[in-house]
Amino acid sequence: MELKTDLYKVEKIQELENEIFELKQRLNKTEAGLPCKSILNEDQKLVEGFGVIDHNFNILSFDAKSNSFRKNKDDRSSGQKCYSVFCNSNEPCAGCTILKKRASKLVWYSLQTQLPDNQRKCKKNIIASFESNEPNAPFLVETDLFYQQLFESKGDALLILNCKGQVLKFTDKLNEMLGYSKEEFSKLTVFDIDDPTNSLTFEERVSQVRETKGAIFETDLITKSGDLIPVESSLCPIKYHDKTVYFTSFRNIQERKETERELHESEIRFRTLVENATDLVMRFDREYRYVFINSASLHVFGIPPEDFIGKTHHDMGFPYDLCQLCEEEMDKVFESGISDVIDFSIEVKGREISFEWQLIPEFDEEDEIPYLMAVARDVTKRKQSEKALEEALKTKDKFFSIIAHDLKNPFGSLRALSEALQLNDDLTKEEINEFAEIIHASACQGYDLLENLLDWSRSQRGNIKCEPEEFDLIELVESNINLLQANIHKKKINIHFNPDHNKTVFADKYMVDTIIRNLMANAVKFTYMYGNIEISLLDREKHYGLSIKDDGKGISQENQTKLFDMDNQYSSKGTAMETGTGLGLILCKEFIDCNNGEIWVESENGEGSCFSFIVPKNKSGFTS
Repeated sequence: MELKTDLYKVEKIQELENEIFELKQRLNKTEAGLPCKSILNEDQKLVEGFGVIDHNFNILSFDAKSNSFRKNKDDRSSGQKCYSVFCNSNEPCAGCTILKKRASKLVWYSLQTQLPDNQRKCKKNIIASFESNEPNAPFLVETDLFYQQLFESKGDALLILNCKGQVLKFTDKLNEMLGYSKEEFSKLTVFDIDDPTNSLTFEERVSQVRETKGAIFETDLITKSGDLIPVESSLCPIKYHDKTVYFTSFRNIQERKETERELHESEIRFRTLVENATDLVMRFDREYRYVFINSASLHVFGIPPEDFIGKTHHDMGFPYDLCQLCEEEMDKVFESGISDVIDFSIEVKGREISFEWQLIPEFDEEDEIPYLMAVARDVTKRKQSEKALEEALKTKDKFFSIIAHDLKNPFGSLRALSEALQLNDDLTKEEINEFAEIIHASACQGYDLLENLLDWSRSQRGNIKCEPEEFDLIELVESNINLLQANIHKKKINIHFNPDHNKTVFADKYMVDTIIRNLMANAVKFTYMYGNIEISLLDREKHYGLSIKDDGKGISQENQTKLFDMDNQYSSKGTAMETGTGLGLILCKEFIDCNNGEIWVESENGEGSCFSFIVPKNKSGFTS
């Protein structure tokens, strides 16, 4: 880990530690001037014992030799009454000399065995007060005890090392955290407990600390069992008896590290999800600048994410109207704190893409909104489907309109004529023949209409599949001339078609047959009596085709644009008042598109029309 420093904290720690050791030095001098009491315990062994109590007999501190006088073996002797600990009494001892010193805040005491005149052993100890030649001694002891308690009570584990890494002093929390007894830990060095693998060696730290006057860093401590405990540590040098020692604190950050690890893993999962999302995921600040965008930008716009950071939509060259719309919508969400969804379209690489753009406010700890999260989803296919559905609904309405209106006429005629035949028994043969001719024409009209309706309906549902094959175009023209021969003969129309040889094409034969039949039927319908229809072959580089030209009514320029459009369906009556739906030409256009062909019209009002189409000659010119 990198060494981290906080000079302010280090200076404060160093100032505090300097004060501690200065007071300790003064205390050492004071203790040197204190009277040394040679006392005997009950086993007549020479002992020395002294310490400090307050004016309420509460023990503040006692030395190790005082343990031999303790009657109450409770480990927590500090803070208990001296007469309870050393005399096993519930009240101050009779003739206690401490009573005379209770005006003082702190009182030195000495422990000695009471010896009778005959030098026999006695079961009581004497707790005697004595004066120090050093007037600041009580203050120094109080200060020393205060810092001793502070050292032990600090939440972190503390350690004092010399320049060689040897342990000088430590708190119970440190040896307990690492699983050592006090005795075991006191014999260790920093090299036994610090793992420099992910940090610095002690020598490297000391070298840096000399320059920085203190450091805060992370490292791993080695437990007695060999496990590693991650800790946050502070290290600062302090002077003690003209030597430099190192005051170190350790804070167990195992739980924090585990939380950080889980957070890191969660972040990786989230980033993986975001970076692999097909949607555009973005963040914007209040200046409309990109703070983040995922890698989908490269797929959608062909621009790497890093090129967006710090830039606005205007900077990226998006259309002005789109930039204005985005900024207005972002302002709304910044102000309201409520998510919003808008739709927009943009042209990318010559293709229009529709997006659904969701804006989500990001709140900070102060309930402010510094950023917006934005998710843009490509809904082009959905929009196309919605448009197709809308068109299908319009087509359905048109379909039922045709059925309701255009089928009514031929069936109306059939109904009226059949009723007349049924009710009139005195009809002449000529009248019957005339009725029969009208009934036949109405039936043919209804049949043709139904056939076109069914073909068109199947094409809309996708039930007619384009199945290209090789066939002779000339044969289809001749078969349709024969099919329409009755209507041609009725109008005395002259058909001009003189092919010199066969023309093989590669297309769907059924669809091309339907195209020829509709174009020829229209030519007959709009040609006057004794008129002419000329059928010509077209030869292009990759296509063959036909031109069917009549000298009939013709079509205005305005109506020509409506011929192949379902939304602007155009229909007019023939020269013999024949009716139609206009559905045939729409069907022709759809079938031509399926066969990778073209269809067009050339006409002048009153001068006849010429409808032409082409289809591929062979497989190489066909694209399904």
